[in-house]
Amino acid sequence: MEMTENIGKILDKTRPRIKFKNRNEQFCLQVSEYKFNMFRLAKSILHNNTDAEDAVSEAILKAYTNLDTLRSMKNFKPWIMKILVNESYAISKCRKRIVYVDEIKAGEEPILNDNKELWNLVKNLEEEFRTVTILFYYEDLSLKEICRVLDLPMGTVKSRLSRARKKLKEIFDEGSSKDE
Repeated sequence: MEMTENIGKILDKTRPRIKFKNRNEQFCLQVSEYKFNMFRLAKSILHNNTDAEDAVSEAILKAYTNLDTLRSMKNFKPWIMKILVNESYAISKCRKRIVYVDEIKAGEEPILNDNKELWNLVKNLEEEFRTVTILFYYEDLSLKEICRVLDLPMGTVKSRLSRARKKLKEIFDEGSSKDE
């Protein structure tokens, strides 16, 4: 990903050295590994490709400038996802009144997802349920990591996930009973 390499080169000259060996390489590898996941999560919050790209770019930049606050690279995914969620919500607040043409189009395609019917059901959930569902099932974050990413108590995350499952089941059952 050229963008992360360029960010690393630009910022490397102005940042003090931190404890990670080859931090630029590690950072770029991690960002490359999670870039599609990050875009999918941002898009689920913002419903717009351009805003999602902006959120991902801003999250990467903030993550790089604050890389020294990351205690271990093992925690990179939940850490950058939390930054991304915060950026996505910040962009969402700024652009509440704008309606984009691509939001009006029907039938958006999911990113790297074979089950389009399930993805369509998930993306139509209310935001609080959709975000938890995507983090848990699509991003494979643990409940504990989701709590950290969203700054929510464990009980809230569990109940939102449970309610999301229940809503998805109800919607799916309604759809399959109509087909019969």
